[in-house]
Amino acid sequence: MSTDPRHVPRFIPTLTEVVDPATLDYGPDQPAPGVQALVEEVRRQLRPAFERRLQQEYERLVKSLVTEPWDEIGQRLHGEMESLITQTVTDCLRQRHVSPQEDTSS
Repeated sequence: MSTDPRHVPRFIPTLTEVVDPATLDYGPDQPAPGVQALVEEVRRQLRPAFERRLQQEYERLVKSLVTEPWDEIGQRLHGEMESLITQTVTDCLRQRHVSPQEDTSS
């Protein structure tokens, strides 16, 4: 069915409608929610996701705070242990009146 271009219909239906929130009918059981009620509902729904994300960030932070210094402490203790062992062996050999150079030749 074609329409004569000179006779365009006065009303063209659209799929959009302007809605005034004040005119919405929430029914007798539910009053229109206030801003604070909506904020509380959104907060309640987002809380589990927020808590999970917070826990992940906390664990990442603790791991970085513990791991980095722990690696440095480990390296320092290994160095101290090596010097302590060398000093102890040297002291023991001196007490036995054996020079450390003589021990390496045997």
